[in-house]
Amino acid sequence: RGFDCVEAARSFLYVEKQDFHDPYLLKDMDKAVKRIQQAIENEENILMFGDYDADGVSSTTVLVETLTLLGAHVDFYIPNRFTEGYGPNEGAFRLAKENGTDLLISVDTGISALQEAELARDLGMDYIITDHHEPGPELPKAYAIIHPKLPDSVYPCKDLAGVGVALKLAQALLGKVPEDLLEIAAIGTVADLVSLTDENRLIAAKGIKNMKQTQRPGLLALFE
Repeated sequence: RGFDCVEAARSFLYVEKQDFHDPYLLKDMDKAVKRIQQAIENEENILMFGDYDADGVSSTTVLVETLTLLGAHVDFYIPNRFTEGYGPNEGAFRLAKENGTDLLISVDTGISALQEAELARDLGMDYIITDHHEPGPELPKAYAIIHPKLPDSVYPCKDLAGVGVALKLAQALLGKVPEDLLEIAAIGTVADLVSLTDENRLIAAKGIKNMKQTQRPGLLALFE
């Protein structure tokens, strides 16, 4: 498999001995966490903007559950695959503003939506992007961008799925790895076909193990 030293082989084979990376190694993480904490304290309305595939839905779930636990006023929006297509769109952002959204957070999408980021700012909403798709030559003008592949990123695991990035934000907000959400993170990680190495391997291995004891009605129904 191309692992040519003992350390690399050990981290690949013995997942239980691995640790998750520090989420604050991701650029803008501190900025995003402070803004979300401020929104919770001020009882602002937070909207999670997701995607309709397994990675997008699991990303949305991870952060909605995390913010709900922290006492946030949080809702979510997943665009219609057929009428809206992939990614942020003007209609959805305008609807978010009409519904009183103060802070908009994208998961598994947003890194290439330049015009929508401008619109969010024009509408008076702070906008945090969390994504893992390839960044283009120009980045959106958002309040914060959490992305492992930014040109100046020092984050060790570049191949996180969207739900992996969402999990890192959850980890930073909670001050610990949310073990109960690993089963959700594993779904998006496996379904999005990212490399099952480094942190992705840890998410998948621990998440699948947790699934065997899950009490989530949705997962139990799928298993059935």
